[in-house]
Formats: sequence, C-alpha cells, structure tokens
Amino acid sequence: MDGKELLSHITSFRDNLQKYLETKLSYFGILAFEKAVKVVSIFMAGIFFLLAGVLALLFISGAISIYIGGLLGSYWQGMLIVGGVYFIVLLVMIAWRKRIFGRASIRMLLGIIVDEDEEKER
Repeated sequence: MDGKELLSHITSFRDNLQKYLETKLSYFGILAFEKAVKVVSIFMAGIFFLLAGVLALLFISGAISIYIGGLLGSYWQGMLIVGGVYFIVLLVMIAWRKRIFGRASIRMLLGIIVDEDEEKER
C-alpha cells in the first residue's frame, strides 16, 4: 500500500467519522426534543385534569356543605365541617408528601426518560 492510498483511506475514515458524529448529534437532539414534548404534554394534561377536578370538587363540596347545613339548621356550620375535613386532609398530605408525591413523580419522569424500547435495544 503506497502513501497516497493510505492517505485516501485516512481521509475517507475521517469524513465518515465526522458524518457519523453529526448524525449521532442530530439523533440525540431529536430524542431530547421528543422527551421534552412528552413531558410538556403530560404536564398540560395534568393541569387540565387538575382544574376540572378542582371545579368538580368545588361544586360537590358546596352541595355537601349545604346538605349538612340543612340537617344542622345552620349553613355556616355545614361549611365549617366540610372546611375542617379538607383541613385535616391537607395536614395528612403535608405529613406524607414525600411518600405520596416524591416516589410517584420520580417513577413518572423515569418512565418518560427511559423508554422501554431503549432498554430492549441494550
């Protein structure tokens, strides 16, 4: 093998390596964009369902407090009882927030970041 042929192979190898790295970089860019879109779509859906749930909970709480107030003969006592129940639920959620929300959010984000398809390839 003479010098010109060796130089040609080295140049070809360098060009192929550069194309490979550019393609790999483009692939990771597209993969990162796909993950970001998944996270944003899950976040937006979560906000929508949260708002719908809060609205439903508001009307249900109002109806329950009016019903309890009617039974007790005082609407403010019914609202106070419903508010007290929500306050107790809030205290429980604050006490258990790491166990309730921490693990679930980590599992959800790991599920998005590490796809099952990627694990099968390895």
